[in-house]
Amino acid sequence: MSTVVIRGKKGDDFFGGIRMTDEKRRRIREHLISVGVRVDRLQPLIWPEDAVSAYKRHMYAPWEYTLKSDILRRKRERMELNLRWKREDGVIHRRPLYVWVFWCPGINGIFYRGWWLYLIGRDIESGRYFEKSELCSRVMELFPIIEPMLFEEDWQQRKRWKAEFVKRYQRGKWCGKPQGKAPIWAEVNGSSILKILARAQWSKKTA
Repeated sequence: MSTVVIRGKKGDDFFGGIRMTDEKRRRIREHLISVGVRVDRLQPLIWPEDAVSAYKRHMYAPWEYTLKSDILRRKRERMELNLRWKREDGVIHRRPLYVWVFWCPGINGIFYRGWWLYLIGRDIESGRYFEKSELCSRVMELFPIIEPMLFEEDWQQRKRWKAEFVKRYQRGKWCGKPQGKAPIWAEVNGSSILKILARAQWSKKTA
């Protein structure tokens, strides 16, 4: 839980810059004293000129400040993002993406453990998990690296395919394990992947 202090009128003590009533300030003082805090030793916050709030990420963390320039920058970023969404609404682009297959050791060795399959590219830098969609079937068609087995469940086939994909298209490691990457062409609308078109080639910079 983070602690946030909003800048108000300047005061002589630690609580002077906090917007609160005298009664609330008194109760806070009494509580701090009751738990052994030397209130008389608390240093007043020294606010940067442009700061509008101060916060702690946790109780023992140092004070950090939010500046007016930070707020204006975030506002501009949101405006630019909204404008880009409006310009891109309904516009379909043909863009290169890449298939990313990796092994996750899991949280505590249990949660999220296993093979993962993502598509990554411009405007979807964080990736799109798409294993149980038509896109997954299309990717497996473009990279036919295993033979179907009789009475095999879909999830078992995908598992075999991902393990073989990493062997065939290994590029580096993730969490200490080999990972596979291969480029493709796709039709994209903003951050939505509409259709996978064909396999692609890495550029000379990434080859």
